[in-house]
Amino acid sequence: MGNDNSLPRVSILLLNYNGAKFIDACISSVLNQSYAAIELLVIDNDSQDDSLKIVKSNYPDVTILANSENLGFSKAMNLGIDGSDGEFILTLNVDVVLEPDFIAQAVAAAGRDERIGSISGKIYRMEKTVPPTLDSTGHVIFKNRLFNDRGESQLDRGQFNKEEEVFGTCAGVGFYRRAMLTDIEVNGEYFDTDFFIFLEDTDLSWRAQLRAWKCLYLPTAVAHHYRGGVAVRKSKLVETHNYKNRYFMLLKNDSGLSVIKYLPHFLITDTLKGAALLWRCPSALLGWGTVFKKIPIMWKKRRIIQRRRLVDRKEFEKKWLQPFNYRSWISRHINGF
Repeated sequence: MGNDNSLPRVSILLLNYNGAKFIDACISSVLNQSYAAIELLVIDNDSQDDSLKIVKSNYPDVTILANSENLGFSKAMNLGIDGSDGEFILTLNVDVVLEPDFIAQAVAAAGRDERIGSISGKIYRMEKTVPPTLDSTGHVIFKNRLFNDRGESQLDRGQFNKEEEVFGTCAGVGFYRRAMLTDIEVNGEYFDTDFFIFLEDTDLSWRAQLRAWKCLYLPTAVAHHYRGGVAVRKSKLVETHNYKNRYFMLLKNDSGLSVIKYLPHFLITDTLKGAALLWRCPSALLGWGTVFKKIPIMWKKRRIIQRRRLVDRKEFEKKWLQPFNYRSWISRHINGF
C-alpha cells in the first residue's frame, strides 16, 4: 500500500463478518488499485469462519481490528473512522470487488469541489448478465420516505452514464470526505449506533443533505457487489432493523410540516407495509417497541441535527422527494409472499 505524501490519503475500512467466501477477492481488488496513497483496515465483527485466517496468511501486512463481538455496521465503522487518518474514507463490505481505478476516479472527482462530501460509484451485481445488472447508482428518497438504490436490478443500457448529484451513497461501497463526516457527526457518532445495521447510510446521507453537502454519482467509478452476500435479504434480521430504522430517521431528520404535507403517502405506505410484514415477518413489527423506547434519545439527536441544518424544508422537498410507484411495490410484495 502506497505512501505517496503528495496525494490525499484514502482510508479503506473493510468490514468483515464471516466473509471467508469473499474476502480474498475483496482485498485483492483493494491492493490492485491504481491509486497509491491508501491504507487498508480490516474490521472483523467476531467472525466464526476462516476469514481472518485467510487475511493473516495471504496478507500479513494488512492491519486488523478484531472485535470481541458483533458490533453491527455502525459502531464497527465508527471505530474504523476514528482509528484511521485518511482525508477520505471508503467503507467497504466484504462482498464487494472494486475495479482498479475506483479510488483514483473518486479522489479526482472529489477534488473538483470541496462541498462534495460523498461519492456513489456505478455498482453492478456480481451475477453474469448481458448487459450487466445494476446494484446501485446512488440512493433515492420518496415522498413516503421509503428509499431505494437507484437503478437496482435494472440491466445497464447506459441510462445511468451521466455524472450527477444523488441523495446519497450505499455504505457497502461508500466514498466519504472526512471533513463531512466530522461536520455531521452527532454525539461523536458518524453512523448512528442505535441503527446497528441497515439504513444507517441513508440516515447519514440525510444529515449530510441538511448540512448542504453534495453526494456525486460517478459512473466511471465501478465496483461489483454480491448483494446479500453475507446476509439473507428479507430475513428476520433485515426486516426488523429496516422497519424500526426508518422511523428513527424520520424522528431525527424529517420536518414536521413535511410529514403533515405528505401524510396520505405515509398512511398508505405504512398500512400496506405493516400488513405485508404481518404476513411475512410479524416479529419485525415488534420493532415498534424499540422505537417508542428510544423516542427520547432520538429527540435529543433531532434537536442537534435540526439546530444545525442549512437547507430548509421546501428546498429539500423540491430537490429530493420523488413520486413513488405503488403498483410496482405492491406487486413485488405479493410476489414475495
